This record gives sequence, structure tokens and C-alpha cells, in this order.
Amino acid sequence: MSAYRRLLRHAAPPHPLDAIALNDVVRYGESLEVRQRYRLRRLKEHLLLWVELGTPGLDVDLHRALPRLVTQTHEVGNAVRMMDVDAGPLTDIEYEGVTTAMRREFAAGHLGLADYTLLTLAVTLGTRPLQLAAMKCKDFSATQRQDGSSIFILQVTRLKQGKGIRPRTLFRPRELSSGLGALVQAQCKAAADWAQRHGLPVGEAPIFPSAQFTRTPHMAEIGLLGHFTGRGVSDKLCRLFQKLEVVSHRTGKPLVMSPIRLRRTLGTRAAAEGCSAPVIADLLDHSWFDSSLVYVETRSAMIERIDKALALQIAPLAQAFAGTLAVRDDSSEGRLVHHVSAEAFDAIGRCGKHDFCRLAAPLACYTCSYFHPWIDAPHEALLDGLLSERSALATSTDLRVASVNDLTILAVAEVVQRCRDSQHEREAA
Repeated sequence: MSAYRRLLRHAAPPHPLDAIALNDVVRYGESLEVRQRYRLRRLKEHLLLWVELGTPGLDVDLHRALPRLVTQTHEVGNAVRMMDVDAGPLTDIEYEGVTTAMRREFAAGHLGLADYTLLTLAVTLGTRPLQLAAMKCKDFSATQRQDGSSIFILQVTRLKQGKGIRPRTLFRPRELSSGLGALVQAQCKAAADWAQRHGLPVGEAPIFPSAQFTRTPHMAEIGLLGHFTGRGVSDKLCRLFQKLEVVSHRTGKPLVMSPIRLRRTLGTRAAAEGCSAPVIADLLDHSWFDSSLVYVETRSAMIERIDKALALQIAPLAQAFAGTLAVRDDSSEGRLVHHVSAEAFDAIGRCGKHDFCRLAAPLACYTCSYFHPWIDAPHEALLDGLLSERSALATSTDLRVASVNDLTILAVAEVVQRCRDSQHEREAA
């Protein structure tokens, strides 16, 4: 029926249509984007069935031309196979850029708890928008192991399980990490308070309440009072990602983000970690693993090779460096030291937080907003060392292991480039 609805919306809005003509079908096909052309094939199949039944409503010209109408098949997985820059999975560098921007905006107070939790669940679980929209606080549970550590479980409703099976009929449990679990727990508490303030049953409170739920009364009929619609969550995710302003190192333009890209990224990253097609199918909530085979087939092409020239070229686009350049001073407070060689140590900058964060300095510092690298410090020596280590690991292990520090490499490369630019400006002055 969706094929008919799309055709009728295009052919006769808002006037009634006595019969469908060949021109209506042709114009509908021409209106579709390239990636949507398969929809014409589905429509043709239904129209042929209509002809066989002998039901009136189709023009004679359509009767005659329909069997010869050329259509395209829906080639599943093309965006993944081609690593499409707008629709395919994110590269590791793009993925790290997105997650870093999310954490940065949340820490700065530019993302609220609900928005940050929504983004994090979408990125981590690759859930469909309707799955996120249908989540209730009662789907989340927090228990403790015998050793006192917490177990966080989120029951995610299954979709596309057959005709007549409505959302929130079948569920698949997902164990969350301690950090994500604590985040969802805090959001559930906030959502329960929201439900109480709005006179809704706390036991049925949505994890992500919709402030405009009074405009969607039909949601109450399916037990989702107070929830977003699936389209509402999809639109919200796209708006939130757009606000992050992450630039793709492949295009030099803002990343085109969508829920389907997150799902493709999850499958891609799982395949790169060595997961089999059945495991990936489970992660993506597929009933059959045929659709997940594309991730395994393209496993070897997922990780880029990075040398010094490329690192310096794409570093500004990756936006991995979050700190601010500074001039060296004599104070020892907050000073960060780089082990240049077996015989030498050199200070490379200062920590603006003046606190012990327990992260591996100085590598972790380059992607931290509190870091103030000195303009005259040996950042290039550190970059050369990281690239040599990456090359050695790629030879002795594989690119997946070798790429673990890629975001740091790009952050250091950006510092090197900025220091060079600063030096050139001083010389020109």
C-alpha cells in the first residue's frame, strides 16, 4: 500500500484520480532519487497483480506498457560496499570526531541529559528511531553482581518481525556499559519526574518524553502516550548531529548524519573487530544474517592507511585537537612532559585544569580541551614516533590494531601544522 500512496501523492495531489495512466507512473519514477528507484519496481509488481485481477482503475496505455516497463532492483549494501561518503558507514576518524564532539558539547552544557543520552544510545546500539521512541523507563533495570558491580540491562523492542507483530511485543535485552548505564539511569529518573508532572502513569513513562505529545493523540491508542513518533526521533537525531558541526575528512564538508548511517557504522565496526555475520545480525536486530554479510565482505577496506603527509593534510578537517596553543613559560605547574628518547625528556605544554586526570599523558592530552601545547615544543618528534609505531603495528599485527591511536595522530598533526603556521606568521612579521 505504501507504493500506491506514494504514487497517488505524486500523481494527483489533492484531487481524486479516476484512473492511473502510464504518464503518472513514468513521472513518479522520474521523481525518485537514484537510491530510491527500486520503489518503481515494487509498484510495477503491484500494478501487474492489479491487471491480473481485472479490477478497473488502470488506463489502457498502462495495461499495454506495464510488462515492458524497465525498473531497477534494490541493491542492498551498496552504500557499505562503496563506503559512500554521505550514506555509508563512518570511518574511524569520523566516528571518533562525532563521539568526541558529543562528549565536549555535553561537558560544556550545550547538550542536555536527554539529548546526550539519546545520541549515545543511537551511536552505541545502532537502534532504529522507532525503537528509541518506544523505550519506556520500565525497560531499563539496574542490578548488582556478587562483587558489588552494577549490571545495566535495557530491553529494546524488536521491529520488522512480521505482519501483525506490533512494537513492544518482542524484546531483545542489551547489556550497557557502566557509563552508559548510569546515563540511562539518570535519564529514567528525569523522565519519571516528567511523567508525574504531566499526570501520566509513571510506570509507563517514556525514557525520551515528547514535549508535544498532546499533538499526537494516536500514540495513546498504541500504548505510547507521551512518546515521540519514530519520525520525530529521526528528525531530532539529525538536528542534534547537525549542531555538533563535525566535518568529514573525506569531503571537507559537514558530516551528513542519519540513523541508518549509525546502523551501518555499527555493523562496519563490528566486522572490523572480527565479528561474524550472525553476531552482526544480532547487534543490528536482523532476523536473518544475509543482510549482515556485506559488512564481513567489505571488512578489509574499512581502515585507512595514514602517513605523515596525509595526517598533516586531513588533521584540520578531523578537528581532533581541542586545546589552545600557548607560549612556553618557566612555571612548573601543570607542566606535561614527553619522553623524547632514552636520554631526554622535554616539556610539551601545560594542563589548564591543573588536576590529575589519570589518563596517559601526553598522548591523551592532545584531544583534551584543557591542553595548552607550547608552540616551540617537539610535537613533530612525537608525531614521527606515533606514525612509526603505527607502521610497525600494521606490519606485525593488522590495521585494526595499528589504528588505535589514529585520532591522537591527527590531533598531534594539527598541533604541528598550527605551530608551523604560527612560526611563519612570526617570521613574516
